[in-house]
Amino acid sequence: MKRKIVIFLCSFIVIYVFNFSIPRLMPGDPFSYSSSVSGEDNITDLSREQIEYLRSYYGMDKPFFEQFTDMVSRNLRGDFGLSIHYKRAASDILAERLPWTLFIMTSTLALSLLIGSLLALWCIRSKRADRIVYGVASVISEIPPYLIAILLLFLVAANVRWLPLSGAETAFGVYATELEWIKDVLLHALLPMTAMCLVTIPRFYFTARASFLGIVEKPYILNAKAKGLRERRIRWRYIFFNGITPVIARFFLSVGSTVGGTLLIENVFAYPGLGTVMREAVKYRDYIMIQDVFLLSATIVLISMFLADLINGLVDKESADL
Repeated sequence: MKRKIVIFLCSFIVIYVFNFSIPRLMPGDPFSYSSSVSGEDNITDLSREQIEYLRSYYGMDKPFFEQFTDMVSRNLRGDFGLSIHYKRAASDILAERLPWTLFIMTSTLALSLLIGSLLALWCIRSKRADRIVYGVASVISEIPPYLIAILLLFLVAANVRWLPLSGAETAFGVYATELEWIKDVLLHALLPMTAMCLVTIPRFYFTARASFLGIVEKPYILNAKAKGLRERRIRWRYIFFNGITPVIARFFLSVGSTVGGTLLIENVFAYPGLGTVMREAVKYRDYIMIQDVFLLSATIVLISMFLADLINGLVDKESADL
């Protein structure tokens, strides 16, 4: 356990250092940026004096290592800096946008785990269904989530009036009850979640299928059938519950790819999560915001991988006992 903790701490430190360094290697400068470059109407060119003042204000006129030590000191105090583009505390922006991203991520993973596991449980009983589902899942799993999102946007949302094209809720919407607001939020999240689920469900299906097929070959399954237990009880009590542990580990292992896919899909549907924040931060060279979004995403992924590693350890221990 100690060795695993040391490895993950070292990984976090490496990510932390690269997270600080890479944005500063990007071409361009957040203060010499001209909005006319991006095709906008307003020109926000600053004078040399203004640029020097802003660089001093944000501490970017200091040497590289001094900037790094200042950032470490601030982060340890819970200060994650002031966004150059938003002119607000980066932590406040993350606190506003993170819940939307977590909602899409957790809903996608939970639905994918449930649907993928049930599909696998059904397919181990029917070879014909297994061939069809396996083939379709193999094809869909290779399609990038943002491409599926674009297809859903043009082929579905553009042709169905009741499906919103973008956003997380109706602009200037007035809701009589909280239930109406929840319904509106779920409606706006339908397409982003569908796009993510179509890519994520096959991963859970393949994991559950392999786990359940391994359980079916165990001696205690044959023993249960010999005792005359009902098929339904064997399927749920013996196969499903004994084979679900690797699928739960897959849940945490899938967090990394789900984070990346969600950030991309949010930009397709203009969903107000971390993805749109990241796009604007890169566009305007907002180094502080780029660092904070990447650091938050990396922390979520590392924690999920650590949990997955613990669960895999439990699975290996149970397999050894058997």
